Amino acid sequence: MLQTFPVQDQDLRQISARLYDEFSGLSHRCVERCVSDTWHCVEHLGIAVTPHLVERVAREHLEAMVNSVPPSQVSRRAAKAAARHPGAGLFAGHRMAARPQ
Repeated sequence: MLQTFPVQDQDLRQISARLYDEFSGLSHRCVERCVSDTWHCVEHLGIAVTPHLVERVAREHLEAMVNSVPPSQVSRRAAKAAARHPGAGLFAGHRMAARPQ
């Protein structure tokens, strides 16, 4: 059977503190939950759980959370820019192909 790193509350707190410093735009509870969920997910997958691995995976997940913006929160400036450039795609500087007529 796979040997896993024993869960230490101190490890989880240290990881959460480091990541909260990095992602202060998120609530401390959100960061703690992400770290805890990551630890349990890695353990469930049968991978050797280490604090370093948990921190790396949790950081990737938190970055994805910060970088994702729901369409309902698009700023008015971005909406106006999209109206001025109707052919612009999702990525700045890229144009979508013209619609067939």
